[in-house]
Amino acid sequence: MIYVLGSINADLVLYSDRFPESGETLVGNDFLLNQGGKGANQAIAAKKAGGETVFIGRTGDDYFGEFVLRNLTENGVKLHVKKEKGTFTGIAMINVNSKGENKIVIIHGANGFVNGEELSFLKERLTEKDILMLQGEIDAKILKSAAKTAREKNAVVIFDPAPVNGALKGVIPYANFITPNEVEIMSLTDGAGTEKLLEMGAENIIEKRGSKGVNYIGKNERFEMPAFEVNAIDTTGAGDTFNGAFAAALSEGKTIKESVLFASAAAAISVTRKGAAASFPKREEIDEFLRKVTVK
Repeated sequence: MIYVLGSINADLVLYSDRFPESGETLVGNDFLLNQGGKGANQAIAAKKAGGETVFIGRTGDDYFGEFVLRNLTENGVKLHVKKEKGTFTGIAMINVNSKGENKIVIIHGANGFVNGEELSFLKERLTEKDILMLQGEIDAKILKSAAKTAREKNAVVIFDPAPVNGALKGVIPYANFITPNEVEIMSLTDGAGTEKLLEMGAENIIEKRGSKGVNYIGKNERFEMPAFEVNAIDTTGAGDTFNGAFAAALSEGKTIKESVLFASAAAAISVTRKGAAASFPKREEIDEFLRKVTVK
């Protein structure tokens, strides 16, 4: 089983030719309301890629909460979610330009209330056969405790340290896999780079480099995986697609290199579509893509 402890948001996605300048009002081209949040996104990505998945988190008692939970359920994700009374569901305001680039502002809302109740749920259920996925959108102390619990149970921990803050450094020694992008690596290491992450206790580093592919650094193996050549229109959620698909592949017993290839294909498909969770490919799409497409 793949357990995902993390955030769930309603994504308000605005599409425009370019990003507005400071103080400028810009007329956009399109709008989408999607389920988002790195935790929920990765849960759906893992499920659609073939993994059995449970999402653990909190929503508010508002319209957005009902919307996002319905989306998770419709995608086949099992839920352990508490509705926080008197609180709004997490919100992400996402602006996407004509190049598929994005700028995002997040309001945590109910995600900020995840606490020991969720940790107790994990402690009761995690086994050595399971995977725990974590991201940086809930309290770092909760993430560290969850990662420690998973390691005590001999479960595999996949940690996506985004959005970066200094407190997330404490989670790194308890993660089997850490999956930052280039900017996040520099922030976590104060500019020192990937080798510093190994010194900080990272066991396996999967550096996501967008169109430049993936750089894997482990204690006993290193490799680069080139990107697939696709026409990107929206990169929102591409990293979450990668993580979810990677977890799904790993849960099936694929090797690290096979799992990275599978995850890279899933992410490549996702950037050719609008939105986050709505863009995540199904298992059969990923398999078909890998049969037809070559890397750069």
